[in-house]
Amino acid sequence: MTEEIKQNETPENNNTEVKMPAGPSLTRLISDVGPALVFFISYMIAQKIKHPQPLILATIIFLPAAIIGFIYSWVKEKKISPVGAFTFVVVGIFSLLGIFLKNDLFIKMRPTALFSAIGIILLLSVAFKRNILKTVFDGMIHMPEEIWRTLAIRVGVWNIILALLNELFWRNFPENIWVTYHTWGDMILNSIFWFINIILLSKHFTDENGNPLLENEK
Repeated sequence: MTEEIKQNETPENNNTEVKMPAGPSLTRLISDVGPALVFFISYMIAQKIKHPQPLILATIIFLPAAIIGFIYSWVKEKKISPVGAFTFVVVGIFSLLGIFLKNDLFIKMRPTALFSAIGIILLLSVAFKRNILKTVFDGMIHMPEEIWRTLAIRVGVWNIILALLNELFWRNFPENIWVTYHTWGDMILNSIFWFINIILLSKHFTDENGNPLLENEK
């Protein structure tokens, strides 16, 4: 009788444990894309009305939208993402510097500072065997330690590349081209990067007990 009960419970338990990692929530998409859209539209309008500092004006309008987006994400998800909080602080500091000093250089270098900081922090965390990326995902994805290390290195290097790309664009292209790249280019490139990595790493996804998800699903 006991054996029959165990046999009946096993499939249900397996079905409960086997969950593929979820993608970005609608809340996160709204809180990320919303302020970016506000920034982009504000800049285009400021440029059209020939404002002397369109980037500063767009940032003044963008900042409240970013604050609302951050609060909305916090309220809806009942928690604060470490990456989201760090991004909010860096973006806020550089935006305020640009606004109060009336110097759009701070706004153009904002992505460089953010991506560089994230990249360096991730690479240092791997070097000191304190993989922050794994902590950030907070149990949403389970993989072997060596795979987490590989992913953290990839993400760290990728953020350094994004920082260099930002420098390339704002230093060598007209401001409106940089604004377009900053608003949509980073987002598209990041989406492609994560899409490719999820495909490459999916075979290493496991459940909480270390059992391969793809094998369990078969």
